[in-house]
Amino acid sequence: MIVSGPRGGVVSVDDKFEVFYIDYGNQEVVPYSRIRPASPSVSSSPALAQLCSLAYIKVPGLEDDYGQEAAEYLSECLLGNSKQYRAMIEERDTTGGKSKGQGTGTVFIVTLVDAETESSINAAMLEEGLARLERSKRWDTNERKTALQNLEQFQEKAKKERLRLWQYGDVESDEEEPAPGARKTGGRR
Repeated sequence: MIVSGPRGGVVSVDDKFEVFYIDYGNQEVVPYSRIRPASPSVSSSPALAQLCSLAYIKVPGLEDDYGQEAAEYLSECLLGNSKQYRAMIEERDTTGGKSKGQGTGTVFIVTLVDAETESSINAAMLEEGLARLERSKRWDTNERKTALQNLEQFQEKAKKERLRLWQYGDVESDEEEPAPGARKTGGRR
């Protein structure tokens, strides 16, 4: 676990510390009275939990429309049954920025594939209308373009049936990142 708390000495037993559990991936704020030193054998072991993000899709945040439903769906897929999933690492985000409640470090951008059926949770979330497909960019690799094209059918099904995010049709998100502006050509004015 990684502990982040007040700088300087502990003034009272009421001081609070932010604890990130590196084997489970969750975090909580605990009072000083609950902090204990970790044994050297535990503190020298690598973390078991890894930060991950689903590849090629944008899932709404918990505060956004259908964000809670998307989180519950993902939780049910991963934790609500005995299926095993294989995480296929598509990219690695090494910017190391801290995600709220998720600690720091490399974020693995993954496709989660059901070991038996070879279907992906990424595609299922698109098909359920609980995620949007990321936009293709002209500088994308061929592999990325192919993956986005393969996932497009699942999003199209949700759009056609007006499921969840698509209940009002194909409305562009106002939070989409604009494409880089075109360079103006020409000389001086």
